[in-house]
Amino acid sequence: MTIGQRIFHLLEEKHMTQKEFSNKTGIATTTISDWRKKNTNPGSDKVMVICAALGVTPEYLLSGVTEDSNRGRDVDYMVIPQGTEERELIELFNDLDWLEREHLLEYARKAKEKSLLSDYVDRTEKKSMVKIAEFCDVEVFMDSEFEGAPSVDINYLDDNIQGSLRLSEGTITGSFSKYVLPVIEAWYKEHKSQLIAMWNNKKVEMIPAWE
Repeated sequence: MTIGQRIFHLLEEKHMTQKEFSNKTGIATTTISDWRKKNTNPGSDKVMVICAALGVTPEYLLSGVTEDSNRGRDVDYMVIPQGTEERELIELFNDLDWLEREHLLEYARKAKEKSLLSDYVDRTEKKSMVKIAEFCDVEVFMDSEFEGAPSVDINYLDDNIQGSLRLSEGTITGSFSKYVLPVIEAWYKEHKSQLIAMWNNKKVEMIPAWE
């Protein structure tokens, strides 16, 4: 049985139409039909996305068997396009030694845990968020659409901690350390009037470097 024939056998077994298969894989229906009409096989670059759509291993798709000779083994594949940050991260991870991988995973777990414990929503990627200051590894962003109460978002680069600062009260949210929090408070006290003026005038400006 060829790879193409195996694909059509699986489609019948799963009661999946060629159209549904096309939607899952991004492969044109005409190309899929050609596998049957011309008795050809898909290119190697399509193997992983086909496996993900059909729920089989590459071993089974290519040879008809798996390591344990059990085609029904549960599989979970993720197809990540080239040129994306996710793909770059995985490729960098694969180049690390086991200890560096453990450190990176531990960092990611802690960052995720912090985000779950905090009610802060990172908005700094929004186009309307403009960086207005950077000092002592702290970034400050203001919403150029001036929505909601007067505030700025804060990102502490060294620990990847996000939070916010209410301009009127000076209230700071976010799990900043006892060393970082006083620095943010001192910066705020020195620039409070300028920040409030920027918000009231609806005019975002870059605040000069501060140490």
